[in-house]
Amino acid sequence: MTHVSRLTQPIVLHQLGFRFANGVPLFESLQQVFDATPTAIVGRNGVGKSILARLIAGELVPSSGRIERQGRVAFVAQETCALPSMTLRQATGLAPVLEALARLKAGTGSVEDLERVGDRWDLEERVQTALTRAGLPSLDDARSERRMSGGQCARIALTGALLSGAEWLILDEPTNHLDRAGRAWLSAELSAWRGGLIVISHDRQLLSEVERIVELTPNGLRSYGGNYAVFCAQREREQGAARNVLEHARAERARERRRLEKEHDTIQRRAAVARRNAETLNAPTFVKSGKKQAATEIMGTVRKNQSALKSELDAKVSAAAARVTMEDRLLLSLPCATVAPRKQVLRLENVRLPWGMTQDPAARVNWSLEGPVRVALTGVNGCGKSTLLRILAGDLQASEGLCAVHVPSAYLDQRLESLDPARSIIELLQRQGTLLTESKLRGYLALLQLDAQRATRPTRDLSGGERLKAALACALWREMPAQLLLLDEPSNHLDLESTLAVESALSHYPGAIIAASHDDDFLCALKPTHCMQWTPDGWRFEALSSEAQAI
Repeated sequence: MTHVSRLTQPIVLHQLGFRFANGVPLFESLQQVFDATPTAIVGRNGVGKSILARLIAGELVPSSGRIERQGRVAFVAQETCALPSMTLRQATGLAPVLEALARLKAGTGSVEDLERVGDRWDLEERVQTALTRAGLPSLDDARSERRMSGGQCARIALTGALLSGAEWLILDEPTNHLDRAGRAWLSAELSAWRGGLIVISHDRQLLSEVERIVELTPNGLRSYGGNYAVFCAQREREQGAARNVLEHARAERARERRRLEKEHDTIQRRAAVARRNAETLNAPTFVKSGKKQAATEIMGTVRKNQSALKSELDAKVSAAAARVTMEDRLLLSLPCATVAPRKQVLRLENVRLPWGMTQDPAARVNWSLEGPVRVALTGVNGCGKSTLLRILAGDLQASEGLCAVHVPSAYLDQRLESLDPARSIIELLQRQGTLLTESKLRGYLALLQLDAQRATRPTRDLSGGERLKAALACALWREMPAQLLLLDEPSNHLDLESTLAVESALSHYPGAIIAASHDDDFLCALKPTHCMQWTPDGWRFEALSSEAQAI
């Protein structure tokens, strides 16, 4: 990403800390300077990347420390669709300026309108040009944001941020909902951006285009010059050196402990001999008592010195271990949900979607599935993938036709609307009538890296990746195990290791899967047997050969 910035002032974090409302710390004493270099922040789910982004953007107040920031910041969160009735103008975040501009052009504007518009008299034309370049409808399109796909919503919000006049862009997982064309569009727009840029992302392609990566870990922030490939190489060298230091510290501690044990045994034997000799010594009682006391004090001094040395060795091991990033393995326990080979899973007859992009308004979907099939649902943003999944899940009625699903199903929507933000994962599962005991649930959630604290915290306080894991848990471990999984962008928000774990688990799922995703690697890992692909003339369903089960 070639970048010529117009920035003059950096954003500086000074001993930044954040605590939740209950006083639990998320991170402390973060120090970092963000200058004109396009930067990505990476880290494991739940470590605090999104909260850090909101702090930098000024949307949250730090619990400690301060942020030195000059210039305006445009922030785009992970989820951009806030209100079902929101129009395109409102969704861009530019509606106040556009409305002020309209009043000024009509001769009814005020001094405040002049100040709001500034020198952006051509903003409406620029916005319309940008929307067209992003493949979006006209600025005056009557459709609400609710009628648009996640990818379209993301492009609208990103377009508004790019045209906001801000000096800084802070983007949280900006490619989550974008199709291949959308990602290419965003890459081109960011390459042309001349302000400061901070992105939170697990998208390896996007990470390959930045010039610096800052990793957030429980130990703080660590900056790496270069893109994702350079970051991985540098980090692996650092971790290799850190593991060697840890191994050396542990070996030294083990060696010293053996030496101290031998030393302790030797001195203890000598002290015992000294006490016995004192008893048989031909001397006054106070002399014998003094010698016995001296032998006892020697042992006390030895124990004290050895304890101090052991503590020093333990401290060295702890310090060395703190520099090693421990990779906790993520495991996903799936229910037994086998589908018999000839069992009918679903049937759609002459179904017409409520909305979508098919050119023929009379187009119908006729579709039947049998057995443990794995279907990759593909198509451009806005074509109707999520709509089709919602109809199969029973969340939405088709405009016409029959939809029948003949097996228990579970739907994981890309906006995670199934989660009650005020309830914890444990509460949600219990309300769904899960057959698992609470201790069993906690064990399964721990395998998803959702510890006891996260399992009992309201889901609104979880990170994007943690909320996705929570939604997956609620879909899988309810009272009736699902034999059909309806997955809408399931890898969104997940860090790389979590994505690989979910891929591995789903590849062994004994039921049927229909997955919509723009992540080709994720779809390929599911080993799809069929593809349901959108075309301008309608949906096309076809079997994939064993040699070509890739999208």
